[in-house]
Amino acid sequence: MRVVLDFQACQSASRYRGIGRGSWSLMIGMAKILLDRDHEVICLLSNGLEQGLEHLSADILEFAPGVRIVCFNVPSPCAAYDECNAWRQMAARMLREQAIACLEPDFVHIPALLADGWGDDAVGSIGELGVYVPVSITQHDLIPMAMSELYMPPGRFHDYYMKKLEGVKSAALFLAISEYSRQEAIKLLELHHGQIVNISSAAGSVFLNQRHNETIMLEALKNLGLSPGFLLYVPGGFDPRKNMQRLLKSYASLPSSLRDKHPLVVGSKLEIGIRESLETYAHGVGLDQTHFILTGYVSDEDLVHLYRGCLAYVFPSLHEGFGLPVLEAMACGAAVIASNRTSIPEVVGLDDALFDPYSESSMAAKMRKVIEDPVFRQYLKKHAGVQSKKFSWGASAKVAVDAIEDAHSQLKQRGWSPYPKESLPSCDEMLEILHRLDLSVMPDANDLLTFRMCYQNNLKEVQA
Repeated sequence: MRVVLDFQACQSASRYRGIGRGSWSLMIGMAKILLDRDHEVICLLSNGLEQGLEHLSADILEFAPGVRIVCFNVPSPCAAYDECNAWRQMAARMLREQAIACLEPDFVHIPALLADGWGDDAVGSIGELGVYVPVSITQHDLIPMAMSELYMPPGRFHDYYMKKLEGVKSAALFLAISEYSRQEAIKLLELHHGQIVNISSAAGSVFLNQRHNETIMLEALKNLGLSPGFLLYVPGGFDPRKNMQRLLKSYASLPSSLRDKHPLVVGSKLEIGIRESLETYAHGVGLDQTHFILTGYVSDEDLVHLYRGCLAYVFPSLHEGFGLPVLEAMACGAAVIASNRTSIPEVVGLDDALFDPYSESSMAAKMRKVIEDPVFRQYLKKHAGVQSKKFSWGASAKVAVDAIEDAHSQLKQRGWSPYPKESLPSCDEMLEILHRLDLSVMPDANDLLTFRMCYQNNLKEVQA
């Protein structure tokens, strides 16, 4: 079996988030298992996302020796948010699919698809070329659909997402990162149960199996202007579902004697304007800079020290596909209290640690208990050590590969075989397909020339 693993999620803006880190860990694990089982593995990268491309290629070959790396070319810019890129976006999708089809794969795995490509030149699609290639998708979540009033008001992103969804529904296999995510996809995408498998998720290696050095931790915290004993939240973003306002109001309701000793620290990359708006809101509910601390971006190494130095980790998110920071914190031995919604209870695995994220009083009561009750904190820490060991990328990768092998076997039984590359559309035929599409922007002479160059370069790359 020849399997193509699309590594764009490790190149795009997602590379700094849980999706990027998780995609890397899962696909490297999958590559190793596939190679051990005598399958051929091709790792797909985009030349349209140049930052870190050479370093990523070297890392892939270091961690999964024996794979082949193929880089495809697309016209740039092609990010979908800019209506001027409409033709280039569709052209990029077709060029990528053509490059993949030329490899004559038995299966293609895509770790992120729906929202990727909106804000950057990541490219993903299924079926735009009109050639069937079996695809598996990591099913993270359907938050824009499930919380459409917040994330998908009528407009261009709504149209982009729903168009992508049409292709997603034609995937041969879905690999869900939690049982909640699996059930959500079955309901919202109307999938049959055998079409989607729960592979779960796991924390990265940096959060596992490291000896705790108190001196190094204290020095790292000092460099961040902190000392042990704070409450920590690492939201991985500040969109509404991260529930920052309720968290701040709940924390502000605690007695000042507790807040003075245990400030609330939020560790996450801050986009322009976010810091100011959060600090303004915090001030409005009675919190000053000694009570509410924004670290900004922290490396994974420093994040380990934050998890180990906190009195407790608080996770009030309203909706998650998995909730990776919760598992990272538990893997580092933190006492974790968290939301009782969506996938989060699966990760936490302890009802006593949960609160209602829509209730400020419920959240505040659990924070107060974890601060004032050392027996409860120790109970949570002990549980974290046991629960975090139930998740591993090795186990997730094995379930994923087993599912792909099973899906491939079923396809072969039905008589499917890879589409011969000699029968794929030519460059002119692809341009004719694009010409027939109802796009808001038509190509200029430079777009057409670039398309032909990308097409030829992709042929050379896949044949190398």
